[in-house]
Amino acid sequence: MLDNVTQDDAELPGVREKSERDSQRIYGDLKAAILGGSFEAGSRLPTERTLSSRFNAARNTVRKTMNQLVEEGLIVRYVGRGTFVAQTVSGTAAPGADEYSLTELLEARLLFEPSLPDLVVERATPEHIADMEKSLDAMRSAASWHEFKEAKYGLHLAIARGSRNRFIVSIFEQILESRRRAGWGRPGGHPSPVSAVRETAYADNLGIVQALKRGDAPAARTAIRDYLLRTLSNASSG
Repeated sequence: MLDNVTQDDAELPGVREKSERDSQRIYGDLKAAILGGSFEAGSRLPTERTLSSRFNAARNTVRKTMNQLVEEGLIVRYVGRGTFVAQTVSGTAAPGADEYSLTELLEARLLFEPSLPDLVVERATPEHIADMEKSLDAMRSAASWHEFKEAKYGLHLAIARGSRNRFIVSIFEQILESRRRAGWGRPGGHPSPVSAVRETAYADNLGIVQALKRGDAPAARTAIRDYLLRTLSNASSG
């Protein structure tokens, strides 16, 4: 069990990398859930044991991540009572958060996202690739438009995490928070993804992940740029 690792074991590169990756995932998912309203202000969060099991992470990794959320004022911890969302956190948006259009977000992503493969190819672990493939599967099997969009943006967040750059990850987390606040809206209000749209998006993103998996940064850059340009074109004409 990871909970029982010794101090010497904790210095092993593989253990450190997993702890860092788990911490980023826990932090990103919990923060997005809090700011997106999935956890309302004042509500109780799952226990460390529950989160440890849910994310397959060591308890000390969960504790360290929760402490970070405490420092940011998003949650409060009470001895003997548990951990709660801070009362000052809005249930629908971060304090002072701006709303961005899909076009604005896509334009911003085009400026930096095609450069991500250089870092991802160099730094991503097999676990990062597995997370990308898991999101791909979720995208293809999505039963609703909301699930489809969660899986699609979740994939690009997984790619960002593969860069192992916290600033880049934070940018993607802000993008997800903005889209969640917008309700993952789809022009025309279709309640579920059209199969052709879903399959096309899956094929495009599969090409990105396959290029990253084989370490082909130039191909991944091209695939990401082409995908974002097509998405931007569709958004602009929708």
